[in-house]
Amino acid sequence: MAFRDKFILEPHFFKVLAGLALPIALQDLIKFSLSLSDNLMVGNLSEAALSAVTLANQPFFIFSLLSFGMASGGGVLVAQYYGKHDAESISKIVSITLSVSLIGAFLFGAIILCFPHSVMRLFTNSEELIRIGAEYLKIQGWTYFLFGFSNTLIMLMRSTREVKAGLIVTTCSFVLNIFLNWILIFGHLGFPAFGVRGAAYGTLISRSLECAAMIIYVRFIDRHLHFRFSKLFHFDKLLFKDFAHFSLPVAINECGWSTGIAAQSVVLGHLSTTIVAAASIVGTLQQIALVFIYGVAGASAPILGNLLGSGKNAELAKPYANTLLLSGFFVGIIMASTLYIFKDPLLSLYAIPQNTIDLAKTLIFIQCLMIILQSYTSPAIVGILRSGGDTTFTSALDIGSLWLFSIPLGYLAGFRWELSFPLVFLFLRSDEIFKLPILVWRIEHKRWIKNVTR
Repeated sequence: MAFRDKFILEPHFFKVLAGLALPIALQDLIKFSLSLSDNLMVGNLSEAALSAVTLANQPFFIFSLLSFGMASGGGVLVAQYYGKHDAESISKIVSITLSVSLIGAFLFGAIILCFPHSVMRLFTNSEELIRIGAEYLKIQGWTYFLFGFSNTLIMLMRSTREVKAGLIVTTCSFVLNIFLNWILIFGHLGFPAFGVRGAAYGTLISRSLECAAMIIYVRFIDRHLHFRFSKLFHFDKLLFKDFAHFSLPVAINECGWSTGIAAQSVVLGHLSTTIVAAASIVGTLQQIALVFIYGVAGASAPILGNLLGSGKNAELAKPYANTLLLSGFFVGIIMASTLYIFKDPLLSLYAIPQNTIDLAKTLIFIQCLMIILQSYTSPAIVGILRSGGDTTFTSALDIGSLWLFSIPLGYLAGFRWELSFPLVFLFLRSDEIFKLPILVWRIEHKRWIKNVTR
């Protein structure tokens, strides 16, 4: 088969891809830059404060990915019904997705607020880190409900190719959070220095205003989601069955994957404070490097979902997928190279001991190799396979590669074989190696190409 038959070469395709991928990438970049700024500001208090806040944010990381999973599952349906121009079904799916997300947000937030010390003990046995992290969680726990609402709406809007509003709201929230952190952590403009609690207060205030902005937008401006508060917790039986069929595997996927990442933090948290701090820095830099890969992945889902839902030109799905995957790979090469080249000036921003910096440099090299692999696996799972409703397979692969492969190897490397910190880190990140050949096989066999609308 000729190259032209395997890939899409029309300029309009790349214009649409860039128009979706860049705003999504910038929005994710802002989110992860917020994590970076929080780390930098809290890191200037002490290494213990940095480690405690990193571990305290692990439950939120789990919830954010669970929320992402539920929104992604609903987004599969929204994208295809949008291609079908079925406004009534879109409105019902949006209400179902938001309702389920809000229930999850309430449960997570309640656990965090009621048992902050117990939550911290899941991640570390250091009494100092438990004390600092619990102070942070007592305030940050209120943000779960706010984030569950606003982030779900932003994710669902992407399925209708509306990405600018989410970018604007996220940008404003980011700027406000940085400003509030500067005031409340260090005590500027006449405010007392709250330290770690100041970071939590800044997050709570900015999340509150972000949520309010999204409510105003979807209620009075948006014309694609057709959201109404009166429809919350009112489920269409058939569409709820479809939502559960596609969202439940994705939610399980993200929950299993995020708890797997948290389990990796548990392994590191029981080794030393130095490896926790180094891995925290590398994790934040990795997420920033991955945002443009996530942008391609995020753009792939509505592009392919709209195509499959329209019922037209389904034979273009495979060339579309090939082009999107190749685009993601090129972006991954660029981002991994950039991170490695600029690792020294980035690490110089942290007020941490030299031995932590030296360890972080080694971990960055390992992570850059994984980023290149993720430039294929992330668009394949999040963008390509999920767009056709192949959510059960992706769930099994994502969870299995972590819990049956990388986490057991990382545990053995750290506590049985007593290998060096870089080797422990490598084993904990090795799930990408396992996933790659399986994803190539799955996509080539075209089992994911399906219209899931009624």
